[in-house]
Amino acid sequence: MSWTSDAWAGRTAGGRTLRAALVPAALAYGAGTAVRNRLYDAGVFAAQRVPARVISVGNLTVGGTGKTPTTLWLAEQLRARGARVGIVARGYRKDRAGVVVVGESGRPLVAAREGGDEAVLLARRFAGPVVTGERRAEAAAFACARFGLDTVVLDDGFQHRALARDADLVLLAGDEATQWPLPAGPLREWASGLARADAVLVVDGPAADASGRPLFHARLRPTALVRVERDAWLEEPLASLAGREVVAVAGMARPERLAGALERAGAVVREALHFPDHHAYDRGDVAAIARAAHAATLVTTEKDLAKLGDVPELAGLRALRVGLEVERGDALVDLLTGRAAASGFARGV
Repeated sequence: MSWTSDAWAGRTAGGRTLRAALVPAALAYGAGTAVRNRLYDAGVFAAQRVPARVISVGNLTVGGTGKTPTTLWLAEQLRARGARVGIVARGYRKDRAGVVVVGESGRPLVAAREGGDEAVLLARRFAGPVVTGERRAEAAAFACARFGLDTVVLDDGFQHRALARDADLVLLAGDEATQWPLPAGPLREWASGLARADAVLVVDGPAADASGRPLFHARLRPTALVRVERDAWLEEPLASLAGREVVAVAGMARPERLAGALERAGAVVREALHFPDHHAYDRGDVAAIARAAHAATLVTTEKDLAKLGDVPELAGLRALRVGLEVERGDALVDLLTGRAAASGFARGV
């Protein structure tokens, strides 16, 4: 367990002591974000509009609530309804500065190091354009002009208020009300910020306090294995995992989820290798992963496959593909697109 997760969870005496020492900094951070939000609410800070509907997918905490699969699901739902949809993201840890067209027509145009690992994953799975940029208002304006979009799904955008949005979907882990802001806890802002949300989604989580906002639930379900063949990602049946010995490799906020999903699919998880979220794998990491494999099958996440899929030493690497199942999904899309009255959806259900 890292020192941050130990402090945030407070399960040990050392963790609780460290968290207490970080509380003054957390109070200052929380106050700063609250003031910033009030300035945006009052119009002192202006949010830039683009010529398209903007729907943001975000959360209150750092990592681990299912934003990427939710962004993909929402973009696909809107596209199926006839919208000209593009996905805009920051491109976390990308090397190329400025606006980057990561992919279009289901084909990535850059490597993960240039556009960001999650963005490359989205480009593999989504048939529309995926664009990244540190200034997401600039990236969204570019995407609208370049691709003629009428709808933008903004990935991880709840705190990025420089881009005006028409709706905010916020994902909850379920314990935000008891957490501290950074660095004493995982909150990017106080839980009271949930008041700005148009809808709340809990993915694979317990009952959550939605603070009176419309509450929805969803589940992540494994659908297939994915292998790399030349530049293509090809699916294999999930049933091929049954009884197979695997080594789980995950660089994500909650890496234990991969091993759990593999076990539920019938695999025998011999070892689980955990790396930090958005980890930049080096030669030492690759060597350690290869040593752990032995006669077992290496299985990772699709986000990590975007970085490890072309590494020769890891030939045979697979990724677990997951899909999102949203309860009352049509009602959620109706709400986010302003069609709630037509669908009969009542706020607070």
